[in-house]
Amino acid sequence: MLMSASCVQPQSEERQPAEEVVESVEAVEFKDFGPDPLVIDIEQYTLQNETFRTAVWTGSLMQMTVMTLQPGEDIGLELHTTTDQFLRVEQGSGIVMMGDSEENLDFQERVEDDFAIFIPAGKWHNLLNDSDEPLKLYSIYTPVEHPHGTVHETREEGIEHEHDN
Repeated sequence: MLMSASCVQPQSEERQPAEEVVESVEAVEFKDFGPDPLVIDIEQYTLQNETFRTAVWTGSLMQMTVMTLQPGEDIGLELHTTTDQFLRVEQGSGIVMMGDSEENLDFQERVEDDFAIFIPAGKWHNLLNDSDEPLKLYSIYTPVEHPHGTVHETREEGIEHEHDN
């Protein structure tokens, strides 16, 4: 015996608008929590950051900072001779450039939301926000690159305090 069932929704004259789901995002506290143990929502820290660079965790061998590049802004051509660096783009897009010398940045790639960038020690590098939206990222350095508690409100302030360059 073959049975068939059908489910029909009654039609109402007025359609009800779908309920909007609004997620409440709690503001995060910006400070350098290192070297204490820490578990955070790294995406929220990155997206809520409005400074050029803020250290969120500094240990003895590793550091994590969050950064915001405004439209048309870049990190600034830099070289870390003894530090490997990891960048992750949470929001925005741009172009990452790397090379063996300032004059030869022969590695160039487009990056956008959720892209990871691995920068070996000894490579010149820069990241340019070529979009009209802020580019938000976090950076992990091994070993530590900036003093504990670093906050650079602007790119100019960040460039002024660069090491190794």
